[in-house]
Amino acid sequence: MSKALSLFAVDPAGSLGDNAPLMLYTRYSEMIYFAAHIQDPANVSDLHNMRIAAKRLRYTLEIFVPAYEENNSEYTEILGEIKSCQEQIGDIHDCDVRIEQIREYLNQTVVKKPEIRVGLSTLIDQETLTRKQLYDAFVSYWNNLSLGRSFERKFVQTVFAVRLSGGKVKTKGKNTPNKLKSETTERS
Repeated sequence: MSKALSLFAVDPAGSLGDNAPLMLYTRYSEMIYFAAHIQDPANVSDLHNMRIAAKRLRYTLEIFVPAYEENNSEYTEILGEIKSCQEQIGDIHDCDVRIEQIREYLNQTVVKKPEIRVGLSTLIDQETLTRKQLYDAFVSYWNNLSLGRSFERKFVQTVFAVRLSGGKVKTKGKNTPNKLKSETTERS
């Protein structure tokens, strides 16, 4: 599993509007790094690393939903697309794990009945076919998503929009970050 990139540019004293885009783009860059390797179906480790990077990006996107209330439809669409990528790659990874486990069992165990060996071999073939179908569907989805770099353009425009709008966070509820900050200042 790949290690997450450090978030060097984040300013702990900075506004959410300044920090959110930097954090989101860092997580996006991690995912895109591994996306360059997905055209090879045998490259299981980079595909798995892309899933982990997509998961990090998805959770970071979910954390910053309140900061993007003004661009909610675009932001929600991006979040949905990243979630779909993560889930699709997760389904492929599940097949990879099952295939490997069945192969290990087949190779390590002396199976006395040939019909059991045949059954397990058939199961491997079925899982391999399922994996190929899931993989092909994901690559097609990804290629359509990133066609002409339109997804990257939409991502960058959306996540940096909060910065351009002054970094104002519009949240609802009692304990919003702005309200907590003002209450802390009043107590001091």
